[in-house]
Amino acid sequence: MQDISVFTRRIDDHLASHSGPCAVLVIEISRMAELYKLLGQQALDASMAVMAERVLGLCGSADAVCRIARAQFALFLPNLSHASKALFTASALAARIGEPILVEGRLLYMVAKIGVAVSPDDGTSGQALLRNAAIAQGEVAKSGSAHYLHYTEQMRERLRHQLITETELRQAILDEAFVLHYQPKVAIADGTPIGGEALIRWRHPTRGLIYPMEFIPIAEETGLMVPIGEWALRAACRQIQSWIEAGRQPLQIAVNVSERQFRWGHLPALIDVLLRETGIPPHLLQLEITESVLPEDLEGALRQMAWIADCGVALALDDFGTGYSSLSYLRELPLDCLKVDRKFVQDMEQDSGTRHIVQAIVAMAKAMGLKVVAEGVETEGERSLLRGMGVEEGQGYLFARPLPVKEFELFCGL
Repeated sequence: MQDISVFTRRIDDHLASHSGPCAVLVIEISRMAELYKLLGQQALDASMAVMAERVLGLCGSADAVCRIARAQFALFLPNLSHASKALFTASALAARIGEPILVEGRLLYMVAKIGVAVSPDDGTSGQALLRNAAIAQGEVAKSGSAHYLHYTEQMRERLRHQLITETELRQAILDEAFVLHYQPKVAIADGTPIGGEALIRWRHPTRGLIYPMEFIPIAEETGLMVPIGEWALRAACRQIQSWIEAGRQPLQIAVNVSERQFRWGHLPALIDVLLRETGIPPHLLQLEITESVLPEDLEGALRQMAWIADCGVALALDDFGTGYSSLSYLRELPLDCLKVDRKFVQDMEQDSGTRHIVQAIVAMAKAMGLKVVAEGVETEGERSLLRGMGVEEGQGYLFARPLPVKEFELFCGL
């Protein structure tokens, strides 16, 4: 295998003397980190040697291979008769690498994630082709299902946007450049305010108020969700504290907690610190979790949730019905509330099957002693159906949008 500088020079030399398409493939062998943790360095080295042989076995005499990281190779394909040949090669590599190997008496399966860049459209130098193939490989890794992808300019633009957003988010965390808006929860029967959900906004210095769907996915991916989530929890607790100190009758405020915060493992300790700092009654704080936090580490999630519930903090399962809920573990969760996902609520009027699903969710929740909150209520028809099913609480644009704190106070009469 060639050194990376020799590899890129080889591509540049070829491009200088040939006009036909050529391609660079960046190949990452997944699961190598897990293999190292389970079986050690010797098993990892043996596996990588097999993978290298398989890559080399599919190379022609004019092709070149370079190892660019512990589990990454780059493959140069000169003299392609057609650009699509690079994708055929990527497909063949994915299939070959995916064949089982025997390591220390164990049959193991590896997965190839391959990015493809083809000259001249995707680059006119060795460095550009290698970089763009790496960008495409990163998109494959994110997809979770694809084995190979051809580079597009949109991929590069997404990466550029992500890097800029991550940098700006890190500064926003230092500057505490966030604000909470509150969406009222009301009694379905008469619209009386009975609580609220805290929803974070980013006060960007040039773009104004940015909504969470634009930055939360990047925060989750980069690990920034932990400090951002901590800020939101602290801000909500301090807001409840300020209402109490002003002699107002506070309402229960719900705060969304991400999968990252659960995997962080210190959420119970953070809740304990915030309750001590602010002195608020624990029942005035509710944590909303989604079903996605549960299957990966159910035991760890249950342990953290039990500690939080023992402190008196309420727990709600958000977006119920859209994830992986199993009744076998749902009964183990120390929940106070199920939130019916807005998609179900908004489809009820037109679809009888959806109405039956919501009815079943409500009946199950009531049998388990859980409160039901309907999300995304937008029409009087939806409200009427929910009231007929016995749903007591709802939130949605029919009642109020998420509001700045002063407007929320006016709406709720605080």
